[in-house]
Order: sequence, then structure tokens, then C-alpha cells
Amino acid sequence: MKPKLEKNLLARFESETAKFRAVLAKGRSSNQVALFDLLVERSMDERSPKEIEIALALFGNKASLDTNTDSGVRVYVHRLRKRIDDYYRGKSGTRLVIPKGEYRIVLEEVDAPEPPLGPLARITRLLMINPTLSIGLSFILCAGLFFVSWQIWPTDRYRTSGAVNARPDLFAGTNAWHDPLFAIGDNLLLAETEDQLVTQRMILDPEVQTREEFGRFLIAHPEKFYELYDFSLRFAPIETVEIAWKVQEALTASASGKGKDAAMMPVSSIRTEELQSHDIIYVGRLSQLGMLHQYAFSRSRLRLTAYDRLIDRQSGTVFKGQVYVESQSKPEPDYGYLSIQARPAGRTLMIMAGLGDRGTAAIADLLHSPKALASLKKQLGSARHFEALFEVTTLPSRPASRRLVLLNPLP
Repeated sequence: MKPKLEKNLLARFESETAKFRAVLAKGRSSNQVALFDLLVERSMDERSPKEIEIALALFGNKASLDTNTDSGVRVYVHRLRKRIDDYYRGKSGTRLVIPKGEYRIVLEEVDAPEPPLGPLARITRLLMINPTLSIGLSFILCAGLFFVSWQIWPTDRYRTSGAVNARPDLFAGTNAWHDPLFAIGDNLLLAETEDQLVTQRMILDPEVQTREEFGRFLIAHPEKFYELYDFSLRFAPIETVEIAWKVQEALTASASGKGKDAAMMPVSSIRTEELQSHDIIYVGRLSQLGMLHQYAFSRSRLRLTAYDRLIDRQSGTVFKGQVYVESQSKPEPDYGYLSIQARPAGRTLMIMAGLGDRGTAAIADLLHSPKALASLKKQLGSARHFEALFEVTTLPSRPASRRLVLLNPLP
């Protein structure tokens, strides 16, 4: 039996569903449109459809043989709910809603939206919901404050010219760069919950760096759909920030002790127009390259196949680094990657990175090793653009050692 609706309410419902369906139909997902039509059709029923009914309607008879169809339906409904929320964001008045725990479309009156929360207010609300996160987020906030203060603190007092005077011309100071911009590798921060009410911890997954990757991860692991959430928080490891500070100090200095200051920002904040107007100096892990990944490896002999390994396309050699150190009593190999390459519009991309932080640190130390740079320059000859891969070995109470394993001139 279908409940009776007032004529005016029914007209508003049909009007809203027609307008939203027209927007939804412009997308590429026929399943989303089919799901929306099904929920609209069944919204007048006293009983909302079950997940298996929706699965059969969307996927046909094979749904009854697939044990993951229930999770798949939840993913599709979640995406449709998000599309509806995005459509009505910032609007008040009548809107469509998929109620929590139900599979139907209903009308709802919405008051004028509150002003959007800033980052500090969002973190404060998160802490009020779950005070156990305060310690972990405090560390994150401290790292952020450290990052900001570092950018605005005068750096001239820290610059030294000795290393620059002895450095070969493999690297020019930033005066020779076109409006250089330092890009710092950062991670997507995910919230983990066990009961969908309280966030137990914030986690970093090296295999999930972007929202798109998070979406693909949920499709591949639907059992994690109600365990992991994206709060649009990102985190730059303190080790990466400290290394970037040293690189900036070295490259912004010149023989006279005065160089051009270079702006810094997380790689996730860089936009296309900034890529087109700046030379980019990237510091961080290779897995954190973000949008720079396509430029970094488009002409490279190497390919990043996982957060902890590279493969040589020509020889098939695999270079696997120990990103997370498990033992302090034995050598833990890592790999550092150095590259200077041309980009469109005459721009340059310089990458000082590692599979892990130890590899990144070893590449940064090259700037203070004139002998190693002179050897690298000699092997390169007249080549201006190149990539170099170093094996980095760390032993307790001893400095890290570097061994060049690949040197490849680039066009």
C-alpha cells in the first residue's frame, strides 16, 4: 500500500526529482541514474527496498551469486547521497534526502546553511567528539605551526656560503631558477572508527594518497566502508619538513650569501597555474609526489610500482626500500632519487626524494658534498637534465652511506 501525499507536496516532490535527475543524467554512470529512479519509484511504498532487491535491479541475476553485492549497494547509495548533498550544498528550502538507514528518496525542509567551518573549527569539533584524538592531533598541529613559522621566519641568518662556494655547477642557486616553488610531500589523513560513532585513531596509508585513490580503495575493500573516513586533512611528516628546510637553505644561498627566497607549499595544494608559472623543487617521498608523478616518470627509466619499490624499465631490476625501519641492529637499505628535468613552457622540475625519509635525507646531504657532486657532474658530461638513483644504507651510530646504482641522462 502506498501512503497518500498532499497534492502540493507530491508536485514539489516530482519537480525536485525531475530537476536532480536531469543533472544526474549528464554524468557517465547509468547505474547511478537507475538507482535514483528505483529509489524514487519505491519512495511511495510503506516498506523501503532491501539491499538484495536493489542489487538484483542494478546487477541482474548475478547479484544473487555475489557475496559482495550488499557492500556494493552501500557504496552506490553512499555516492548517490553525496551527489545529492553536493547538488544542494549552500541552498535552503526544499531538498531531496536519502535518510540514514533507509533506501528511499524523501523531501525535507532545510534551514539556511551555517557558515563553512574553518580548519581550526573542524579540528576542534573532532576533538570534542573524541577527546582521545587530542594528543595525536596536537602533534599534527605542532608540525603545521612549525611548517608555517619556518616559511615566515627570516632565513638569511642561517645561510652559509662555504658549501655553495665549493659546490660544482651541477645545481644553480635559486637566482638561476624561474620563480622557484618548493613542493613538500604530504599524505592524506584518514579517520578510523570501529563503531561509526567515535573515531579511535587517525591513520596514514602509504597506498592512499588522494581522494580518488581512497574511493578506489573502498571499492576494492567494501568491508572498510564504515571503518575509514576522509575528513579532508593532510599531514606533512616532520622529517620531510626538516629536510626541505635544509634544501631551501642550501639552494637559496649564493657565493655572496644572498639568494632569492623561494615560496613553499604542500604538493597537494599546488594548482595547474602554479605548475605553469614556476620552476618546481620537490622534497619528500616518491609516493607523495601527487600531481607531480606524471611529470616525474614520463621520461624516466624507472617506474614506481608501490610506495616502497621502483623498477628499471630497461633491465627489469627491482629496487625495494625499507621505508619503515624494523630493526636498529642491521643495515636497512633505502633508495634516494635525484632528478632535474625539463617541463613544458620552459619550466624545470627538480626532485630530491626517497622511497623513505632516509633516502630523501641522503639526497639532501648531496648539496653539502662537493666531492660527490663533482663525481656526478663528471659522469654526466654536458647533460643538463638527468636522473640518479642511490642505494642508501644506514647502520647504528654511523652516517648513512650512498652508492650510485643508476645514472640516466634525460632529454
